[in-house]
Parts: sequence; C-alpha cells; structure tokens
Amino acid sequence: MNKMSSWIFRANPGRFRIHDYLRDVGYVEYLQREKVEEGDIIYLYITGKAKRVEYKMVVERANIPFVEAEDDSSYSLRKPIETFLVSDQFVRFKLIDRVENNELCYKKLCEHGFVGKNGRPLPMTSNRRLSDETSSYIEGFFK
Repeated sequence: MNKMSSWIFRANPGRFRIHDYLRDVGYVEYLQREKVEEGDIIYLYITGKAKRVEYKMVVERANIPFVEAEDDSSYSLRKPIETFLVSDQFVRFKLIDRVENNELCYKKLCEHGFVGKNGRPLPMTSNRRLSDETSSYIEGFFK
C-alpha cells in the first residue's frame, strides 16, 4: 500500500463561494492537474483576506470524467463562468473539518517547512505536495 500524501490547494473566495458550497454540499471538485490519489489529505488554503489554511479534506474520488462532474456554476463569482473541455478530469475533496486559526497563515507554514530546496519560502501560487514537517504542523490544529 502506498503512503498517502498531504497537499495544500488554494481556494479563492473572490472567485468561488467556497464556504457556502462546502456548507451546502460537503465536498468540492477541482480540475485534476496534480497526481493526487484517493485517500490523500488536502488542506485548503483560503486566499483573499483570510490567507490561511481553513479546511482539512480527503480525496474521495479522482479521475472523474467531465460528464460526471458536479455543476457548481451557481456558486461561481467569475463572469463569464470558467469553461472546461470534455476531456478534462476532476477530483473530489470531501470535507473532514474546518478551523479558523491565524497560526495556519502563510508565514507560520513557512516557519514549519513550507520551503523549497533552497530553503526559501514556497510561493502560494500553485497546489503542492506538503513535506512531512508542514503536514504535521497543520494536522496539529485539526481533530
């Protein structure tokens, strides 16, 4: 059995009503670009004013064909709404827990291993697999 990975994914509440969607549905689907696997842990970093990790999720399903993906367009704040290709695949993250704690801000993540090979902080510009150090730090705030 493979060791499950932990990831950090970004969510922009200025583009998508993520808090409302998770409250209403209990999961969210992302366009699958990273090699996440079912069972991997996802920490959702909320951009905008929050600038911190707020959600712990688990990959419930990967490689979801476009035709089976949820239509979440009513929660989108983008105009026009983003379009996808029929060949696109999605991944579903099921909500486990939410915390609102400023100790999960970008600066604190960098102090706990969210750095590149050169020791410099990683930019929060893309979704990333987490180091064991950063994952353990974040996990300490969740149930």
